[in-house]
Amino acid sequence: MNEQATGCPYTKASEIDFMDPVVQENWFDAYEIIREESPAYFMPQLGMHIITNYDDIEYILRHPHQFTAGPDVGNTEPLIKFPEAAALYEKKGWRRYTSLGEDMPKHPIYRATVDPYLTAGAVRAKEGFIRQTINELIDTWIDKGEVDFMADFADPLPMLVIAEILGFPRMDLPQLKVWSAAWVAPFARGLTLEQEIDAVSLHIELQHYIYETMQEKRKNPKDDIITKLLTTEIEDTDTGEKRRLTDVEIIGIIDHLLIGGNETTTFALSNGLWLLFRNPKVYADLQADHSKIKTFVEETLRIESPTQGLYRFVKEDAVIGGVKVPAGSTLSIRYGAGNHDAKQFPMPETPDLNRRNAGRHLAFGLGEHHCPGASLSRFEQNCAWDILLDRVTNMRPMPDKDDYTHIGGMWVRALTGIHMEFDKPA
Repeated sequence: MNEQATGCPYTKASEIDFMDPVVQENWFDAYEIIREESPAYFMPQLGMHIITNYDDIEYILRHPHQFTAGPDVGNTEPLIKFPEAAALYEKKGWRRYTSLGEDMPKHPIYRATVDPYLTAGAVRAKEGFIRQTINELIDTWIDKGEVDFMADFADPLPMLVIAEILGFPRMDLPQLKVWSAAWVAPFARGLTLEQEIDAVSLHIELQHYIYETMQEKRKNPKDDIITKLLTTEIEDTDTGEKRRLTDVEIIGIIDHLLIGGNETTTFALSNGLWLLFRNPKVYADLQADHSKIKTFVEETLRIESPTQGLYRFVKEDAVIGGVKVPAGSTLSIRYGAGNHDAKQFPMPETPDLNRRNAGRHLAFGLGEHHCPGASLSRFEQNCAWDILLDRVTNMRPMPDKDDYTHIGGMWVRALTGIHMEFDKPA
């Protein structure tokens, strides 16, 4: 079985370009080379400082006033770089606004509009629906002895769950997945004009779909997040007065939750199966003791972090790991690198079901911008493995169908696909 690429062929940081497909297949080798070179290595190909040490990443994430999530200083490359593509938002849709990604003082105000519906307690209240959905998906393929795990389980499960919580009908799932992929596409960087126009056009379709759903729920309120946001009041940071959320704000919140609520969990479930294929003893231990599933989920998120990194922007001159980084700089904080920092996680490549600090990984970020859907994703994964380990045995790879390569791009760790054969218990 070809478990992964043969390894990073480079030996110097200057040879590494995060847009290189070879590097993207061998992130962890590349991170180690960069880590040895500098804790804040400047990568000229990207115009960014690459941050790889756990402690430095934690410091940056816990100081949001100094390292902002929004590019309010300096000159940074926009997410949509072609003016022709960006102009479509004003012509045909609404501006691309990620309300939940705002900096202080707006960020906690927007987070407060959704956090109560995504707490661990709120998620547990959905346990019956989540477990029923998992079992229904397994029912569709359990008698076949094999499954396209990505397409028939890891992909639909989180989308079905987040669509239910947000308030979208199940029948729209296929189109929601198309729109979700388009929303994420620009983060890969390097899109052509045609690709950007296609991604923006599909995102605008999603915006209109969300807006039409909002209009319907104004007439017929339901017990879901969209309905709740329609009557939510916030304090306007400019006027200090109470007001309801605007349509642009709600659309931005909902499309952010939709994508964050399904893509990460899809990648994590698929990466978890791949990890079991590579570590049969871990699989055997989980089968013998389901109480270890919780740590396995954390180790999967740590070792194969679905989000390998995100941006931060330096608001004022800073020193990171002893390196001077000027105001206006862009940082690529590499969660995947921090999660493989041996100073924090000894033997980082090895899943350890007894690792005491397994949950201290960076896969969901830290601090005020910690992923709002983290509790939901963790709960779905725990339920999924609990049920899968009961309902199927002898899960094994299908090397004729998978090469275990990854989707291109510098931000995510996502397999192009994964299949498995299995036995059905008598």
